[in-house]
Amino acid sequence: MADKEKKQAEEEKKEQKAKTGKEESPKKDAPKETPKKDAPKETPKKDSQKKENKSEEAPKKKGSSRVSVEDATPAQVVKVFKKAGLYGECYQVLVRILSGNDKGNLLRRNVRGPVRENDVLMLKETERDARAI
Repeated sequence: MADKEKKQAEEEKKEQKAKTGKEESPKKDAPKETPKKDAPKETPKKDSQKKENKSEEAPKKKGSSRVSVEDATPAQVVKVFKKAGLYGECYQVLVRILSGNDKGNLLRRNVRGPVRENDVLMLKETERDARAI
């Protein structure tokens, strides 16, 4: 008997759908079907490209010490002169450029942090010379 009732209910739904073009709303007693979640949507390519470009093209913030090794020039500390800076936080050193256009040149530079002779420093640029103290 239960089968006959189900078949009748299905037929009634089909007839009503054919008449109105819409399905009958589900009964309150029937469990509601939850919609299946699709795979997470990908972000548009434009946004991801903008983020990459921003990180590459953005000007570096003051105090940023991130420099790629490819852009830096190695220099060896020849002599450590003395502490420099208002609070003695820097050392003034003489360095010899190890590669690049200025290879072999001696420069006087201010270096922040502990440093000793024969240390290799990676310089952002090799054109400036610090004032002798």
